[in-house]
Amino acid sequence: MTSRHRNKNNSSEKTASSSQDDVAKKSPKPSSNGVSSPPNQVSGSGTSVKLIAALCYIALVAAAGFSAIYLQQVLKEVHQISTRNEETVRKNAEVARKVENVLQQVDSVRGSVDGLESALGTMRAEQEAGSRAVRKGEAETRRVEEALQRLQNELLVDLSEGIKEVKEARERDFSSLEKTVEERLAELSASIAASVTEFTEAQGETQSQLADLKARLDDMEDPALIRQELSAIVDTVAGLSATKQAADESAYSLREQITTVGAELQTRNQEIASMSQEVEAVRLLVQETAGSLRQQVSGAEAGIQGLTDQGQNLQSGLELATEALHSLEKELRGESARAEQRSDGLEVRLKVAEDGGDSLAASLTGLTSKVEALLAKYDPREHASRQARQPKGPAPRD
Repeated sequence: MTSRHRNKNNSSEKTASSSQDDVAKKSPKPSSNGVSSPPNQVSGSGTSVKLIAALCYIALVAAAGFSAIYLQQVLKEVHQISTRNEETVRKNAEVARKVENVLQQVDSVRGSVDGLESALGTMRAEQEAGSRAVRKGEAETRRVEEALQRLQNELLVDLSEGIKEVKEARERDFSSLEKTVEERLAELSASIAASVTEFTEAQGETQSQLADLKARLDDMEDPALIRQELSAIVDTVAGLSATKQAADESAYSLREQITTVGAELQTRNQEIASMSQEVEAVRLLVQETAGSLRQQVSGAEAGIQGLTDQGQNLQSGLELATEALHSLEKELRGESARAEQRSDGLEVRLKVAEDGGDSLAASLTGLTSKVEALLAKYDPREHASRQARQPKGPAPRD
């Protein structure tokens, strides 16, 4: 853009210089014509013609001076405008570099935002996987708790049923034992009573027999009869001893049965105690397992909560980055629009200045041609001499 303005300024200067050169080249022609003109024509020109020629020359010089001054001012303005345009171009280049840097930052921010979005997606996927794992763990925990509860209920039911059975068996055994013992004792008592009765009866009979024997001995003196009586008494005593021995054996067997029943009852009590300990151990194991499962579920819930909080933080950071990106894009658009407006304004002003310089050069060229035509109508020789003595006008400065 700057080179174009400089080319236009150089063209305007060349136009002004070429117009002056044309004046300088055309002015000697009347002198050559003046040499061949007759002297009476020079003497015939009046004072008015000289005065008009002088006025035209003065007007021409003044117009050339004013034109040179105005052209110099225009050139200064064009130079200032070109300098401003260069500054604007430099500023635009700086703004473009800044815009490129900002665009690179925007790209990096977009890359980071994309990375955040991918991380957020990964976090959401992990959160969903964790939620599914927690739901699965909760389902497994509920299933295990239900299974443990069922097992505990079944164990409690089995234990209660076993205790009831043991109690019933113990009651049955104890009642049957009591009945057996009572029956055996009753039988033993009856047998003992019967034996005592028999022994008493036998003793009574023996005493009566002894009394009878004494009486008979007193009455009889035969030893054979006495021996028979004594043998009968011995047999009776032997039968009583056998009966007493049988009663003792029955009492001994009854004592052994009572001891056996006591041992069985002690064994049942030990089994019940061991079963109670096993049930208590199973209950403790169930409680520990349920506690550990609850702790695992709590830890999984805490992890999911942490992932949720982290996802919310990433979401808020992504929203802030997006807002900053939008605001930065708005500022870039505004800065680009302002730079374009400045550039357009400077181009318009430069074009106006160029148009003014072109119109000034055209008007100067037209004025020069008119003055030359006017001078050609009058004294060519005087005009040639004056043109020879005329100092050259100030050349336009860059």
